[in-house]
Amino acid sequence: MTRRKKDKWDEGEALVAKYYQDHWYILVEEKYTIKWWEIDLIFQKDNILTFIEVKVTDYMDDLQDYVTLKKLWHVKHTIDYYLYTHPTDKEYVLDVVFVRDNAILEVYKNVTNT
Repeated sequence: MTRRKKDKWDEGEALVAKYYQDHWYILVEEKYTIKWWEIDLIFQKDNILTFIEVKVTDYMDDLQDYVTLKKLWHVKHTIDYYLYTHPTDKEYVLDVVFVRDNAILEVYKNVTNT
């Protein structure tokens, strides 16, 4: 990954983190990684953990093409591992947030039935 592209991803994640913090979410963890898979952000609000997948897009109009079943399976697996290593009785959801040109395009809340 080029430095420019990494900077763009980092800026997108920072923008999304600020969005959630502005909505009274508390940051739990950033870039939680197991082997080759990562959860970009983990927040908590009330008794709910929100796992967030950030997608920085340049041109694609159909945002849903970015969220494949295979990608969701890997994210869900990573969430399961996080919950295994960080036991909790909290509920949890997965949000997918799309960013383009340093602006949030769309926030898909609870994209899976977790």
